[in-house]
Amino acid sequence: MSSKLRHFPFVLGTLVFAGFLLRALCALPPFGEYRGAYGPAILSTMEPLRHAQQAVASITFDYRGFDTLGEEFILFAAVAGGLLLLRRQESEAAHDPVDQSGDRGGIEPAPAVLGLGVLMFPFTLLLGIYVVLHGHLTPGGGFQGGVLLATAFYYVYLSGEYHDLLGMSRGHIVSHLEAAGAAGYVIIGLLALPAGLHYLHNLLPLGDKGNLLSAGTLPLLNITVGTEVASAFLLLIAAFLRQVLVIRREKKP
Repeated sequence: MSSKLRHFPFVLGTLVFAGFLLRALCALPPFGEYRGAYGPAILSTMEPLRHAQQAVASITFDYRGFDTLGEEFILFAAVAGGLLLLRRQESEAAHDPVDQSGDRGGIEPAPAVLGLGVLMFPFTLLLGIYVVLHGHLTPGGGFQGGVLLATAFYYVYLSGEYHDLLGMSRGHIVSHLEAAGAAGYVIIGLLALPAGLHYLHNLLPLGDKGNLLSAGTLPLLNITVGTEVASAFLLLIAAFLRQVLVIRREKKP
């Protein structure tokens, strides 16, 4: 089969897909003119039913809270699979990295990088906590705040050594936090079932609109998701760095 004949199905499929995509884009409503009924229904019910000021949080943890549970466990399973692939095998042994730079000397981190890492760690950590706790009031929440929390610990590695980051994930503490975050979401949802209510039905006082302690269980759900997401990304980066910075060789008989 010639090269042109092999490329023909790909070119034909690309043209057909591009045609459908262009047609869909041309059929989109003008910016700011939402034509569906789902959006107005949420905006008109989220405040009286949940006292929430953030429509995205209401959708994520209330109107489609069961879907969010599935998304959280997709991340949990992906991290578990990644760590399983990166685990140390019985035929592997860890050795210190070998400096192959010769007389040129090793590459030392620039003082600006070290200083920026030390400076950014507390600010990023506080910003992540803020985004998680205020997810029902302002844009953000557990998923976005969890990524920020993990990023704060990446600065620990940039401003210090790999062993500084490794020390924070030693003793399976981060693994337990990830499991607790995933399980916390499930437990909060199950608390309503003995009373004959649906999954994730709110059992807490709604509080005053706009206050931190409001919207019922939404802040707690944000905390559980933020804990799970931050722990998951921290476990992954620690595992990847261990692969890069620690040389593994097969044991000699």
